[in-house]
Amino acid sequence: MTKQKYISLQRWFDRYVDGFREPNGLLPAALELKYCHSRRVAENARLIAEGLDLAPAEILLAEGCGLVHDIGRFPQYAIYGSFRDADTVDHGIAGRQTMEKEGLPLLIDAGDWLRMACAVEYHNRKKTDIPEDIQENERRFLNIIRDADKLDIMDIVTQSVARDGFRELPDMLPHISLNRELTPLVMEEVLKIKTVSIGSLRTVADFLVMLASWFYDLNYAPSRSLAAKNHILERIERELPKTETVDSLFRDVKDRL
Repeated sequence: MTKQKYISLQRWFDRYVDGFREPNGLLPAALELKYCHSRRVAENARLIAEGLDLAPAEILLAEGCGLVHDIGRFPQYAIYGSFRDADTVDHGIAGRQTMEKEGLPLLIDAGDWLRMACAVEYHNRKKTDIPEDIQENERRFLNIIRDADKLDIMDIVTQSVARDGFRELPDMLPHISLNRELTPLVMEEVLKIKTVSIGSLRTVADFLVMLASWFYDLNYAPSRSLAAKNHILERIERELPKTETVDSLFRDVKDRL
């Protein structure tokens, strides 16, 4: 991706987001959160791509993929008033459809479009649900965005939990309570298969355990370095109850890192 194409992408993104602003020019709080998240994921993607020593054009493409990765969240929230995919739409698929409907493929090169569309459509899937036949040049950008997305979510959630117990969590995931009790099924799931399903979450402690499990799915050394630089794993561990199973989880994660 050239610098000019990236500037065009930024303008496209801002114009699209502006369509969701209220008469006072502000975005609804939930969409402002996603707008800021998108900017940070773009920055994370750039840092990961630089750490991988990718070419300048690929670094710009990675940054662009990060910028638009959650574009499907905007129509999702406008239509359903929720970010819960299970009750609304798959926001990755909705993102690709939105980009196609809004003419983004006409603004960027065909090869870049295929890699960006793949990154957006599959960034939110479980690893086991990602098609195995994705081309390597597409999978690289998908994996960069998956890492960049996880890093920002982990950072923002742990900040919010430390600040006020993550009081906005019920607005995002209404079925989750704010207490720090661990659901036995969640701990059993993470220790057995190294992942946690969103549908299994019942408490903010469960949510934090899911974030810890994401370290098993970080694809690149620069991603792990960014997590270490921001002390993310230690911050997650600090907010969880001290139990034998929690200690076992964190020992295993640290050993693998």
